[in-house]
Amino acid sequence: MTVIRLAIAISCIAASMPAYAQSSFEGAGGTTELDCDGGTATIEGASNIVTVTGQCTLLIVEGAGNRVQVDLAPNGEIRVVGASNEVVWTTPDGSKARVSITGADNRVSNSR
Repeated sequence: MTVIRLAIAISCIAASMPAYAQSSFEGAGGTTELDCDGGTATIEGASNIVTVTGQCTLLIVEGAGNRVQVDLAPNGEIRVVGASNEVVWTTPDGSKARVSITGADNRVSNSR
């Protein structure tokens, strides 16, 4: 009987925990849309054109020559690693994104 109660308790705890979505795209020369649904979006590759919706808390771009437009959550974060990537972001409340860039000729800007 205690095993059943333990299983029910674990199920209740798991059900009450928030689930954060994660969307990802990997490739070269592709065009796509992602919905991160309040979670993380990851883009890896080269020369991709990606539109990300869903108020992401974190956007990660790794590669070269990617063009990304992202809808960030308030105070969202952008991490770019690589070369010649371009990220244009917006937030619903006008807050600034936290930005980390590693590499050459990367550009991150607010679309205002």
